[in-house]
Amino acid sequence: MPKFLISVKAELENVTNVRPQDPDNYDWKLKFKCSSCQEEHSGWVIINASEQVEQSNSRGVANLVMRCKGCKNEGTTNILLDTLRAYDADENGQFAPLVQVECRGLEPIAWEPTDGWAAEGTQSGTRFDEIPLGEGEEWADYDEKAALPVGVTDMEGKIGRA
Repeated sequence: MPKFLISVKAELENVTNVRPQDPDNYDWKLKFKCSSCQEEHSGWVIINASEQVEQSNSRGVANLVMRCKGCKNEGTTNILLDTLRAYDADENGQFAPLVQVECRGLEPIAWEPTDGWAAEGTQSGTRFDEIPLGEGEEWADYDEKAALPVGVTDMEGKIGRA
């Protein structure tokens, strides 16, 4: 099955190890097109790695099973959590790999973050949870231990072949 890589870029201020707080229950927000007829699905689709959906005419399961409105082919997607990695301070402002998704009959064409991220202070190691980065949000806080402002801004993603 083809694998696709979601890469992320953000501006970090005094934080590192930025990642989904609970990867098993994180809502991955993707747009897809059909691999057969190339028709783009009109809206965003939320995929959760903890959900398993049965495929029709198969014994298999996937995190997402979706039928193309154009050609009626069924496509599947799985979030490969074993490929998930954090975005670190040394990657600040550059695209870096976040996670891979495995697709059959579908091709992801866009990704956007949703709420529920975590990070650590670069100077103190202070953990910050429940960071809201969905809908283009930016996050700012204060690291009491390091006496420094912290934040994540301008988060964006891109998708390519893995």
